[in-house]
Amino acid sequence: MEIPKFMKAVAVIFIAVFAIAMPFTLLMGGEAVLKEVQKLLKAEVGEETILKYISTNGAPEKLTADEIVELKKSGASQAVIIALMGGARGETAGKEDFPFDLDEHHSVDKPVVHGLMAIYPIKRKIPASIGNYITLDEAVQQKVATVKEKGEGTVPNVIIRNSGRIPIYITAGEIIIGGKQDRIIAYDVIIHPDKEITVEVRCVEQGRWNGARSEFAPAKAMGGMKSRAAAQFKSQQKVWDEVAEQNASVQVSTSTGTYQASLNKPEVQKMYEEYSAKLLPSLDDRNTVGMVVSMNGKVSAVEIFGSPGLFAKMKDKLLKSYVLDAAGMKDEKAKPASKDEILSFYKAAMKAEAEKLKAYDDNVNVKRNAEPCIANENKDAEGNFMRRSILAK
Repeated sequence: MEIPKFMKAVAVIFIAVFAIAMPFTLLMGGEAVLKEVQKLLKAEVGEETILKYISTNGAPEKLTADEIVELKKSGASQAVIIALMGGARGETAGKEDFPFDLDEHHSVDKPVVHGLMAIYPIKRKIPASIGNYITLDEAVQQKVATVKEKGEGTVPNVIIRNSGRIPIYITAGEIIIGGKQDRIIAYDVIIHPDKEITVEVRCVEQGRWNGARSEFAPAKAMGGMKSRAAAQFKSQQKVWDEVAEQNASVQVSTSTGTYQASLNKPEVQKMYEEYSAKLLPSLDDRNTVGMVVSMNGKVSAVEIFGSPGLFAKMKDKLLKSYVLDAAGMKDEKAKPASKDEILSFYKAAMKAEAEKLKAYDDNVNVKRNAEPCIANENKDAEGNFMRRSILAK
């Protein structure tokens, strides 16, 4: 049966009106977020609340120069303006794929993008408890931990004592500064109350072997991805090579070759503040136990902890280590890694044969070596999963 002409005309008009209205509706969505942010600025609710609002509701597709000026006049910080500018590139790509199951215990949420980096929160599907732990930073601050040279000093070892009542969890890649030279923790280690352990480390300050004090303090960041991988899976010389390359990539030089030169560079600090303002709010959920890191569209790492509490304490340091890597890279304007790319990366590591890497009295580190990546898994004395770190080669 032929459709009457008047019905065809109505259909054409409807399609035309819808085509005009749809981009206007999308535009209003962006404008609505912008107007709400203006209200929050006037109410002086604070930067953290505003960034959380933008992270939850999304950013406009773009900001005009006039809108940026108006935001600045309203008291918007640089972090808020940058967060509002984050909606233009790739944040909606592949949203239908998220969340997805990484394995039987973990799922991966949609990415949040800033610059060349995308962060995908990893959430625990089934609650799990590994007990209560404090970090090395907390233990030193509470004066229940000491980190000292072993004897008169030996490059591959330091002595760490826990005089408190709560076990300390120390993550591979943490930088400790002081002693006769700065070091990087080689492997994850648990130090139980009233225990003293010889902990394996690597040097990250090749040109110094002196110092009036034998004590160390934890740095506010971890080593970059390549330095951490070298400390766990390669030689001391390779660690020095990676530290030198890292310093060169951010254009710093130092007489002792210390890693601190990169960590303390003002431009790197500023870059971290910008990235953390955009990315960290996405990791605030109480079930979040880790993150997938993608740079320039390629999977760089998968970091998973045994509990949300432990990840929450380490996420700032971890993110800063990846920002340090990003600081030496050119932004290729690539789309974030896809679900399939993340799964391929993760499954390659998990299918690789497990090899004993380093055992302490109360925990063990296991290596998994695959073609695209290499992993370290840490378990406590009862076999409870504490942490899994998978790094791209």
